[in-house]
Amino acid sequence: MLESIEIFSRLHAKAREDPLPLDDSSRLVFLSDCHRGNGGWGDDFAHNRLIYLHALEWYRRNGYTLVEVGDGEELWENTSFAAIHWAYSEIYVRLGYLHSEGRFVLIWGNHNNRWRDPEKLRRELMPAMWMYFDGRPSPLLEHIEAAELHRIAKGTAEPPDLPVFRPLATREAVVLRHASSGGEILVTHGHQGELWSHRMWPMSRFLVRRVWRMLQNAGLRPRITPAGNYALMKRVESRLNLWCRLTGIPLIAGHTHQSEFPAPDATPYFNCGSCVHPRCITAIEISEGKITLVKWHVSTPVAEGKAVGASLEMMRNVLQGPVELSLYLGRRPDGGRKRRKLRKIEAPVMGQRVSAADREVSLVEK
Repeated sequence: MLESIEIFSRLHAKAREDPLPLDDSSRLVFLSDCHRGNGGWGDDFAHNRLIYLHALEWYRRNGYTLVEVGDGEELWENTSFAAIHWAYSEIYVRLGYLHSEGRFVLIWGNHNNRWRDPEKLRRELMPAMWMYFDGRPSPLLEHIEAAELHRIAKGTAEPPDLPVFRPLATREAVVLRHASSGGEILVTHGHQGELWSHRMWPMSRFLVRRVWRMLQNAGLRPRITPAGNYALMKRVESRLNLWCRLTGIPLIAGHTHQSEFPAPDATPYFNCGSCVHPRCITAIEISEGKITLVKWHVSTPVAEGKAVGASLEMMRNVLQGPVELSLYLGRRPDGGRKRRKLRKIEAPVMGQRVSAADREVSLVEK
């Protein structure tokens, strides 16, 4: 656990060198764990494709910046991005709309850490935002011939000076800095420090690609990940909560697929949930200086108890909030309790036993 705390602290220190500004006029939506696949039986995102497209367009028209908090693509099960592009061309073109307006922030997670490589990002993901899989250009680029667009994608022709062609920078973490208070929020996927998701990820990818994928296609789902194993999920959450307690800095993460929205007086750990729930997607929104957890799903007015009507509708329901964001910013690390404990254990009496938890807090605080 100590390694995870140090990793998150390093991520925060690096990300705060280039923070994203945040004020009461900011509109941000955080979506995590889409795991976009090839559209086949093992693709958990496929059944939420229309819900996601509807939500994405709603956020674009309402002036939100999309922050994708890791695992947008399922690149452990799928050997190439081409199959994912084939299945979800329209989604990547819509992401291109947001990118052209400077409203798309991409954070990579363990399942799409391929995007750490700028060259792979330029050759694979960027062209998907310019044209459909069949070669048709994005509506933003209909004035450019398809052949010329292909040459630009291959790097044999210079792209014109258009916003959609601007390089897309991916990050492991982002810091949001509040303009008036100076308070900060760390946004990262949350897998860092785990044995199988972080330190031994090549082995995990091999097992997912060669074993898990076959079991999933056969209808079996071994509970070996934090998203499907309650004990593993709680272990991940304990690390994320500990970092928030020790630093007092709010954290927005994904990875566990379990949404979290704390009370203002609780540990400020938020989780977006995921886009692969069986019947919905969840998201965290920041708007008008407030933070909210929402759910997008398909239902009818009668089922929701709102009105008489049996027509299916895309609905956005507020699950928790909105809560003033300022209530989570600028708090002291753990209310000072850990620092008092630290002074007690820095010089233990001869023969006194120090618990592992106290020893860990001591090392972190130092």
